[in-house]
Amino acid sequence: MVDDSALNDSALKRQARTWYEANWDPALSTGAWFRRMAEQRWGYPTWPEQWWGRGLSLAQAKIVRQERRRVGALGPPSGIGPTLLAPMLFEHGTDDQCRRFLWGCAVEGWQVCQMLSEPDAGSDLANAQARAERDGEEWSITGSKIWTSGADLVDHGMLLARTDWDAPKHRGLTFFLIERDQPGIEVRPLRQMTGDARFNQVFFDRARVSAADVLGAEGDGWAVTRTFLANEKNSYNPAAHEGGPFGRVDLDRSAGETLEVLQRRASAASAGRGIGRLLADLVAQSGRGADPLVRQRLARLWIRRSLLNYTNQRSRTAAPRPGAVGPISKLSVSDLTRGQRDLGLDVQGPSGVLVGEQARSSAFQYFALNSPSLSIAGGTDEIQRNHLAEKVLGLPRDP
Repeated sequence: MVDDSALNDSALKRQARTWYEANWDPALSTGAWFRRMAEQRWGYPTWPEQWWGRGLSLAQAKIVRQERRRVGALGPPSGIGPTLLAPMLFEHGTDDQCRRFLWGCAVEGWQVCQMLSEPDAGSDLANAQARAERDGEEWSITGSKIWTSGADLVDHGMLLARTDWDAPKHRGLTFFLIERDQPGIEVRPLRQMTGDARFNQVFFDRARVSAADVLGAEGDGWAVTRTFLANEKNSYNPAAHEGGPFGRVDLDRSAGETLEVLQRRASAASAGRGIGRLLADLVAQSGRGADPLVRQRLARLWIRRSLLNYTNQRSRTAAPRPGAVGPISKLSVSDLTRGQRDLGLDVQGPSGVLVGEQARSSAFQYFALNSPSLSIAGGTDEIQRNHLAEKVLGLPRDP
């Protein structure tokens, strides 16, 4: 076992740098490099020591990431599995579940999605109607889930289903880790107003899940879901991510080639103009840059962006009030997005309704059409405000 949590920053930096300099080998296969990081506990240093981690804080993990990037090494897999499923396993999972799913996400490239929302339940997750019935050593799942990103590509889904119809709605739920690729599951893409189909509706027709893949106790699914929601809020903080590849990668490809692919994507993304720059261009084109009301709105956006950066920095260097930073960050992103969208469309005047090649900026119009999703995905703005009011500020519950 290792215990790096008591190391000072300088000692941790030296140790991480020494390890990455000695072990990074771009000729290794991507899968072999992931395995080496996991076995030596450098891939996910915030994970507990018994599960391929070092028990480090987010601030300490940032030091490790900086040294890895300085050496130029490929990072470990990122995404829902390491970011959201892992902390749920640490709190509710059995040793067998931790061993299988953590290793699968860290080394074998397993992809995971959430299967919580339903067409008739909306943000009221506790009103889930998907049915789970026990059948020997398995459960049979029937129902539907919606707004599931990546459901057509993942290996497993984190599924909330009702197992006791006589219990109050928060107490009759059970949380499952279900294999997605099986005959009883159908995934249908949902077309958005941007033209994309990034979300899906998933239909279950007597789909099977092993009793060994119930996360937490039977009927205690709401407690597991609350753990998920708490970590989902915090996942909007960049400090929660290890900085490696999102999505499925070719484990047989060399680690150096995988890193080059990721760097090319990052370079292409950075070459694209950011929303702030696109907004500045639209203001300039409109000739309203000297308008005091426009200048005031631009200043307000700058202040909001600065406050968001300071909030995220504070969460990395100090112990924030539990449950506060995630919802505040998410609400700030939603508010900043709406402000940018509204100002960009306003200064275009009648041209603001145009899209595609006719628009002054097709990239900005796409951003505007996509902007409502930021106030919905990961828990609606209303849910975030209720959480802050009730759980953080201690105000009376909403009737």
